[in-house]
Amino acid sequence: MKYFLFLIFSSATIFAQGRNEKYWIYFKDKSIEQTEPNISPRAIERRKKVSEIIFTHEDYQISKSNLEILKNLNIEVINKSNWLNAVSVKLNETQKNILSNQKEILKIEKVKIFIRRDESKTVAPINNFKLNKTKIDLLNYGASYAQLKQIKVVDTHNLRINGRGVLVGMLDSGFRWRVHEATKKLKVIAEYDFIQKDSVTSNQLGDSPDQDHHGTTTFSTLGGFFEGRLIGPAYNAEFILGKTEYVPTETNIEEDNWVAGIEWMEKMGVDVVSSSLGYSLFDAGQQSYTYQDMNGRTAVTSKAATIAARKGVVVCTAMGNEGNNSWKYLVAPADADSIISVGAANSSGLKTGFSSVGPTSDKRIKPDVVALGTGTYAADASYSYPGEPNIYGYFQGTSLSTPLIGGAAAVLLSAFPELTPVQVRNILRSSASKSTEPDTLIGWGLIDMMKALHLAGIVISSDPEINYTNDSNYQIGFFISSSSTIKKDSVFLNYRKTVNQNFTQIKMLMGTVIDPNLNSGKYIAVIPREANDATIEFYISAKDLSPSERKAPYNAPTKLFSFQSKLTNIVNPILPKDFMLYQNYPNPFNPSTTIKYDLPKDGKVKIVVYNLLGEKIKTVVDEFQFAGSKAVNFSSDDLSGLHSSGIYFYRIAIHSDKIETESFTQTKKMMLLR
Repeated sequence: MKYFLFLIFSSATIFAQGRNEKYWIYFKDKSIEQTEPNISPRAIERRKKVSEIIFTHEDYQISKSNLEILKNLNIEVINKSNWLNAVSVKLNETQKNILSNQKEILKIEKVKIFIRRDESKTVAPINNFKLNKTKIDLLNYGASYAQLKQIKVVDTHNLRINGRGVLVGMLDSGFRWRVHEATKKLKVIAEYDFIQKDSVTSNQLGDSPDQDHHGTTTFSTLGGFFEGRLIGPAYNAEFILGKTEYVPTETNIEEDNWVAGIEWMEKMGVDVVSSSLGYSLFDAGQQSYTYQDMNGRTAVTSKAATIAARKGVVVCTAMGNEGNNSWKYLVAPADADSIISVGAANSSGLKTGFSSVGPTSDKRIKPDVVALGTGTYAADASYSYPGEPNIYGYFQGTSLSTPLIGGAAAVLLSAFPELTPVQVRNILRSSASKSTEPDTLIGWGLIDMMKALHLAGIVISSDPEINYTNDSNYQIGFFISSSSTIKKDSVFLNYRKTVNQNFTQIKMLMGTVIDPNLNSGKYIAVIPREANDATIEFYISAKDLSPSERKAPYNAPTKLFSFQSKLTNIVNPILPKDFMLYQNYPNPFNPSTTIKYDLPKDGKVKIVVYNLLGEKIKTVVDEFQFAGSKAVNFSSDDLSGLHSSGIYFYRIAIHSDKIETESFTQTKKMMLLR
């Protein structure tokens, strides 16, 4: 009844005074309150990277006296922007005329409309990657392997750099993240619906059926994790989600919601914002921007994106899918300065036909960089599959390439949290395929994350390995790499068992080799097991010939890695709970494939490959191994040319606790295609 009466009142008001439309009201002045703005400690720390001045005029609230003008006219504020010193409201012509004569008001402009040019779904992958898998990877990426390998994110994951410690915000149409297997276990710390003003970003009563489809797809592309199916670049990051789609117009998203969303995320302390929304220029009956407005200083979303970047946020936004139509150019806020505007590439790293082009109207090169935007694998949350929440598909659009770059930026910040937004952008540009000759089609080109990491300095895992040794001590491992030679006698683990003790320093020794010429590889140190419950804190340091020194975590020893030593409460991010043999990947394979398995205990491991007749072809593993997640490579070269394409079997047998009987056995089949 209450809802029904509200509709009657609204209709009567519109009938009496004309149709209500949405406007921005900009105020002339802002009175600075004496109290500090409500900004999170995390946001304050991030802002310190770019300026010694933490709070600016933009952070303070809109003057209460200005808001009183609207209240006295019974005008309800929809969204407030402290950054723009403006509010969005719905006005009829009478109200607009009254406000136009108020001396406190600078100007009144129509709120404009985003259009989400939907990415299209393809039945099968349309890329044609030729990626030879020559080494063992830490994870099984399933069909998402190609899109991450193309930009060398797989290699950063192998170094255990995966977004840990980074807070990523996503602005999109809605997120059905609690349902899909690739997103439901991700670390979402906050979400907000800027339409219905609540904390539910999935579909609600009144939403169009597929409204939360687009956001779920982009979210899974950036941070999804379900091994063997889909893994995003920054799967180990934390996330904040903002739903900004305006329901009644289905695919239209009003700009004031986007501005409110990025201001909220910045105050919460996000490090990266990824947005796959672009601005409409041609909607019938709507106020439109022109190409001349694409200068980074006109569209309010572009202004807000630039302010966020000045406050230390890496903003990644889509160029748009206008390349094949008469407009063809980028759309706001991709024209903003100091942000990363993302185009779509194919499997060869070349521009796709639909990807919008630059330059901006003031002649700056856009896009900045590109990633795969055609045949990109992601979660499919379409309601076309009722009762089947775990569907995947291949999609195309700058909506897909943008979260790949947003995730890559989070990976870079995971290793180098001190980098500013402009530094992140410049490093990604410098790593890319056209870094010396950028153009307005793909900008600086297809990024290379391994090159980007090495451009930033000495690379150290942001995710240390912690394992038991066979004599029950702790083994701590880090991958360390540099474009210069690592001084192998300069890598040290510094640890303490209580906060009141001094650090003990141990030289770390290189085990697994990445590049013997650079002394790059996995460095290991062993510290004694603690009998009683204690917090063990540690950091590492390393030098190369540049000369340069790096400590991890960043700002050590002010910040430290830690884990609990109590036997029943060991914090060990990589020690599996159960024995497990995984499906090989890729499968079918040629020339090589990876076999991954989990050991919750130390034990003797034997893996043997057989043909269809049960004849032994190759013993792949036969040795005692410590507990942990393991992987081994098997190549068709091991078949010596005697065996053709077809089905083969691989069997694992594990003897744990030094007993003769097998604790675990399992057999799986794989297919060779010559």
